[in-house]
Amino acid sequence: MIHETPSSGLDPKYIAILISSIIAVLGWLFSSYINTRTFKRNETSKLKDKISSLIESFFDSLEEKIKSRTIKETDLDDLITGKLAIIELHLKHLERKINVQLLPDEHITKVRNDPYDYLNSASGDYRKSLNDLKFNTLELIEENYTEWYFNNATGHYFKKKIKNIFPKNQLN
Repeated sequence: MIHETPSSGLDPKYIAILISSIIAVLGWLFSSYINTRTFKRNETSKLKDKISSLIESFFDSLEEKIKSRTIKETDLDDLITGKLAIIELHLKHLERKINVQLLPDEHITKVRNDPYDYLNSASGDYRKSLNDLKFNTLELIEENYTEWYFNNATGHYFKKKIKNIFPKNQLN
């Protein structure tokens, strides 16, 4: 009778099952990461678009009020305070969500204060100044959003991590 000596290794079938299970779990983790990241980007894009839409609406209603030339400063103040409060609320929400400030506080202050100068201007140049402020605001939002979007690309993320691990002075 021939006795088989028990091998000290695992059966190849079990090794194959173990490896395929690990690969499946890693695939699910990667898939989940991509899905979560895409969801966050889409949600951020929607919120940024909503803010841009609110700003356009704000400037359009501001232009209509100033155009009438019968508006009082208190009515203008009510309009600016009410609409900018909602815009600032959305901006703060987005800032907490992605840790990026789409509009700096200085620019919001400018948007809050400049319409009073247009109200008191004797010439009809308020429309050009108001449009310039509107487009500068929208452009600033797009620039900051685009910078955030591309700085959060996977390649950029890994480059940043590698730079943190291997600073330039250690590589020389």
